[in-house]
Amino acid sequence: MARTKKYDKLVLDISHPDISRRRQVASMLGETDERALYPLIKLLLDDSPAVVDAAMQSILNIGGEAAAYMLIPVLRKGPAQRNAALLILKDLGASTVPLLYDLLNDKDDDMRKFALDLLGDIAVTVEVDKILPTLKDPNANVRAAACRALGLLKTEGAVAHLEGALKDEEWVAFSALEALGEIGNASAVAAIDNICKIGSSVLQFSAIETLGKIPSEHSKEAIIGCLNRSTAQDIGGGGLSDVLKAAALKSLVSLGIGQDMGYLAPELLGMLNSGDWEEKMTAVKGLKMLRDNRAVEGLLDAAGSLDTSNIEAEEHYKKIEDALIETADCDTLLEILDSGRLKNRGEALLVELLGRLKCTEAAARLIQLLRGSYRDIRRGAAKALVEIADESAVDPLIAALKDEDCHVKRQVVYALRKLGNKKAFRPILDLLDTEKCEDVIDEAVKALIGMESRKFLKNIDFYPKKLKQYIARYASDEEVLLRLALHEDEELRIAAMRRLSSLRPDEDISRAVAARLDTDLSDPNPEVRKTAIISLAKRGEFSDTMLNALNDMDVWVRVHTIKAVTAIGGYEHLDKLYAMLKDEELLVVMVTIDAMIEIGGPETYEKLAELRSHPDEYVRARIEEVIHRL
Repeated sequence: MARTKKYDKLVLDISHPDISRRRQVASMLGETDERALYPLIKLLLDDSPAVVDAAMQSILNIGGEAAAYMLIPVLRKGPAQRNAALLILKDLGASTVPLLYDLLNDKDDDMRKFALDLLGDIAVTVEVDKILPTLKDPNANVRAAACRALGLLKTEGAVAHLEGALKDEEWVAFSALEALGEIGNASAVAAIDNICKIGSSVLQFSAIETLGKIPSEHSKEAIIGCLNRSTAQDIGGGGLSDVLKAAALKSLVSLGIGQDMGYLAPELLGMLNSGDWEEKMTAVKGLKMLRDNRAVEGLLDAAGSLDTSNIEAEEHYKKIEDALIETADCDTLLEILDSGRLKNRGEALLVELLGRLKCTEAAARLIQLLRGSYRDIRRGAAKALVEIADESAVDPLIAALKDEDCHVKRQVVYALRKLGNKKAFRPILDLLDTEKCEDVIDEAVKALIGMESRKFLKNIDFYPKKLKQYIARYASDEEVLLRLALHEDEELRIAAMRRLSSLRPDEDISRAVAARLDTDLSDPNPEVRKTAIISLAKRGEFSDTMLNALNDMDVWVRVHTIKAVTAIGGYEHLDKLYAMLKDEELLVVMVTIDAMIEIGGPETYEKLAELRSHPDEYVRARIEEVIHRL
């Protein structure tokens, strides 16, 4: 009775002047039953989109065949209501389908079309035999809708019927072609190919696109036939338009072309040079498949024309670069480089490719380019030399350390580090006196440590703090790192401690490192204390001082100490860890719970059970989850 009163009150408010109330009513009616369908359908006429949206959702919530049945008449209403009804009927799915078959014989052309559109969109429990007769409907739009529905249903048995529809008027034939493409059955290729031969240019375009959706050698042959016929007709004038040729190439590329189809290269290159970027990328994909080195220069030109600061252009550049890796060879690249035909950006990519393809014969040429005027080419040459440089490149690379560009210098230092020739030690060390670029300093320190570590580190006391920070990051000399760990600068101490934690020195040094880290647990800087805990844990070192850190003032020090104690010997220190369950910080308690789970055992279970009455709901929920699992 109360529910009925509530329903009656809601129905009275569907015309309420306040939009918010009408929207609320529409939503609440969705929580009732089928009685609400009629007032909800009335709300589909509301002026407020928010109310209409709420009404649509409520009808879907009620759902069922009753909702579909009551919505069918709405298809005869005005555009707004009709569109809403179509959306709901589609989402009701299988409940709608049986009610649509009668509409296929409706006197109203639009109703027959709506029914076919819904059958195609729903595409479940649909009886195809009820659709096939509508291919003979007197209305062209209905026949086109029937083709569309059969395509969406992917009805293999409808192929012959759709082939018949190809002889219908243009709009219907167009829909039939799209449907055949959706089905993708190779048995339709011959009929589609016939459209390529005798159809209008619009239908020819659609036929070519359809063939590109049917994975079959026969499809490829048909598309190639279209291209060949157009070439022959072009000689006499009046062949396929450039648009149709582009469509044919796109379809062939989507189906996949092999290296035995190299005769397509000129057509694809033409598309690369004259098409829009969508067509250009089709050409790139096709040329990559062909692996024809005739395409290399055109691809380099295309890449060089792009402004890679634009995201879309950068994506195009990457795809062209990938195609060049598949297509280019060292001899072709060097010939193009020596010709001087490329613009600077294209040449920069070419130079980089010489390195990626390991073109060792290009070393001398790359060395010359290090002295060029164009920055990106110098960068590319330096990067390429990293891949292929030998001892003959050492002197030119040392000379290139004077380059003003940071990227060039970094690549040069990396190349010298890779070569490992000690002749470069002093020039790289001298570079650090004036170098401002962080990346170059970073690479130089790695190079100097790799070439002559002791020689470089013996003067560490005289180096500026910034340089010492890089040394702390990369050095492997434990004594040097211990000295840095005693430095007054906190950032430097932390860097040295982190590096020490990753090394495994001899026993005497190991004891000294552990003692140093243990001392750092009393440092006034919490970041230093935290780093010391993490480092001790990595090394598997344990001390009473570490246990004291469980009471540290800093939350993160306590958190990492709990993890460290658990990892090193948690079971031996259960009492200390249990005490952390009473910590005032929620994060510490949650981390301790995880630690208890890791340790396990009946004692742990009992301690965790005591937290069932914890004041924080998140802790209580976590405890229940854990106890249930245990």
